[in-house]
Amino acid sequence: MFKKFTLNLITIFMLVSLTGCGTPGSSLNANTTPSVEPESASTDNYQMLPYISGSVADLKLDANADGSAQQLKVGQVMSISLESNPSTGYSWSAISSNPAVMMQMGEAEMQEPTASATPVVGAPGTATLYFQAVKAGTATITLNYQRSWEQGVTPEKTITITVEVK
Repeated sequence: MFKKFTLNLITIFMLVSLTGCGTPGSSLNANTTPSVEPESASTDNYQMLPYISGSVADLKLDANADGSAQQLKVGQVMSISLESNPSTGYSWSAISSNPAVMMQMGEAEMQEPTASATPVVGAPGTATLYFQAVKAGTATITLNYQRSWEQGVTPEKTITITVEVK
């Protein structure tokens, strides 16, 4: 008696659980695939690349660009590659004085050091940040190398680049 009751209870539980697996009004079988509606494109939005690599950058900079003035055309991409060691808690963060002119594209892309064939734990690598020129104007990109949880502390390093977009 107890076994029948337990078996019935488990069966009811399984049936109730499975009823929530589908969406109302939809039935998928082995011969159909769900359709994905594309998001409507707006002229105010710029396409963000799903994967950004150095090969797409029109202007490639490094720490030597600190204090410099650069020029880009609308739509061009600028990359800034900087030494970084995330294992210490430090990372580069970027602030654009005018995001409507220069917009950061995603998060920093981290590359491991290539000096040796075997990666060394804790060795510094290179962080590359990407920015896209959105519209004509001037923006100052400020890059701070600091620990994100340390508030009110002067960054370990600061790099400033002024960009004029034509």
